[in-house]
Amino acid sequence: MINIIEIKQKMTQGKTEPWLCLGDDDNQYVVKRLNATFKGCLYEWIAANLGERYGLAIPVCALVYVDKSLVEYDIDLLVGLGNGIGFGSTLKPCLIEVNVNLLRKANPQILKDLFMFDYWVNNGDRTLTESGGNPNLYFNLSTSSLVVFDHNLAFDQDFSVEDHKNLHVSSFLFRGQTDLFEPTIERPEYERKFTQALSGLDAIIATIPDEWLKEIPDALGEIERIRVVLGAFKHDDFWRALQ
Repeated sequence: MINIIEIKQKMTQGKTEPWLCLGDDDNQYVVKRLNATFKGCLYEWIAANLGERYGLAIPVCALVYVDKSLVEYDIDLLVGLGNGIGFGSTLKPCLIEVNVNLLRKANPQILKDLFMFDYWVNNGDRTLTESGGNPNLYFNLSTSSLVVFDHNLAFDQDFSVEDHKNLHVSSFLFRGQTDLFEPTIERPEYERKFTQALSGLDAIIATIPDEWLKEIPDALGEIERIRVVLGAFKHDDFWRALQ
């Protein structure tokens, strides 16, 4: 557990209004808690850890503790962050949010992997078209690589496969193909990647803070629902929906 020793500022990007904080390990963290909801933190924790095991370029995440003394005299901090355990993502410098032009310069395999991961975890919150969107995907200017953020809206019960195919930040890779996704998605390879990531699910779930679970109605039922979502790739319907 990382202890937060200083809260620096509210981040300007992100609907959940996270806070930039300094940990006792001398690393800076982007911290989410009350504004993201405890269910959102749970989704973020599970998806981010799975994403790291899957092979995505996700900043290292950690559970962080915010002491009451850091927030008690600031109403904005009390309401938006509060004291207790939050989700922390290590700060990555030199990042700019991707646009369509930057995407066309990116590694297509990485974008395909991202497309399939978000499909697997039912994350519809990574959209970008010529008209705009909310990509939650950043370009590292110093390394010329992509960095993946934000999974607090993963495991969406209203996830739309059609919207995913049309609006996902990677969907431009597939447009214009009459047979769409099936010939370009290597099912055995992604089954291997999903299985590898899923092997760590029990360990990830075991680290979810009790204080989050106590604030989530039917938390155990929600975790079982997530297990069902993540196991869907074992069935043909999961792959058929991409046709």
